[in-house]
Amino acid sequence: MKTIKIRMEYECYPVWLYDSEGFVEDTALPLELANDQELDEKFKSLQSQFDATYVDTPTAFFNKGFTSPKEEKNFKDDLKAAVIELMEKCPSIYSIEVSPELID
Repeated sequence: MKTIKIRMEYECYPVWLYDSEGFVEDTALPLELANDQELDEKFKSLQSQFDATYVDTPTAFFNKGFTSPKEEKNFKDDLKAAVIELMEKCPSIYSIEVSPELID
């Protein structure tokens, strides 16, 4: 079975596709959902919000975090909604895993 993992990494699309042997195939929506612009935009927006929590300059790189607990909660709520939508639309040939710290 193929696996989709939802992982937030700086400047990487948050949907990671793994083959049945556990190797990364791509960071994108699965081929079956590649034309779902709305879902794609949700994940791109989440990635932009996540990337904004980092300082990346020629002399410094670090995670400064969200500006407020409310902003972090909104991010996690939006992420949960996108994951639920992905789960509802995704073909059954995929198992879906989400890093627990993202949706606690």
